[in-house]
Amino acid sequence: MSDIDIDTDTLGAGLAWGAVGFGVVGALAPRVFEAAYGLHDNPELRVMTRLWGTRTALLGVLFLSAEGEEERKRFAVLATGLNLADALITASAGPAVGKRSRILGSLSSAAFAAGYGSVISRS
Repeated sequence: MSDIDIDTDTLGAGLAWGAVGFGVVGALAPRVFEAAYGLHDNPELRVMTRLWGTRTALLGVLFLSAEGEEERKRFAVLATGLNLADALITASAGPAVGKRSRILGSLSSAAFAAGYGSVISRS
């Protein structure tokens, strides 16, 4: 097995484009997003999914438009905190939220938090 060395700029850009992609799907095609995460078809939840998608896409765009290492680091800190909060909130949701939704939601947010955390630690 070989070591994969991804530079900080590539990692940050990949995470940001991933956030844009997730966010666009959430905002523009919430039913697709909800189906993938095992969420119930609910108009109120759809509004919240669109809101989540909008802020997630915007966070990715902000990171991509950041000028300089310090600004990218600041956005990485914000993205880490936001994704960590999302992961904890989703993981601690009660039984009214399906197990699949809790697991996939918390894992994907935790993965983004870990990725952005890596960007911070490399800066």
